[in-house]
Amino acid sequence: MQEAKDLLRVSYRTIHRLVSNNTIPSVKVGRVIRIPQSGLKRFIFNDTSRGSDNDYQQ
Repeated sequence: MQEAKDLLRVSYRTIHRLVSNNTIPSVKVGRVIRIPQSGLKRFIFNDTSRGSDNDYQQ
């Protein structure tokens, strides 16, 4: 979750909320929450804001 937080430039609380809402898929291994790269990429490249432009896609 730390790497996802740094990559997305958001707070830990925001990442935790996104994981809790299943907006970003995750796997809990023991007490640690892991976010698969594929799930994070899917979140980044999908227009979840419902805005007109997505800066990450051309």
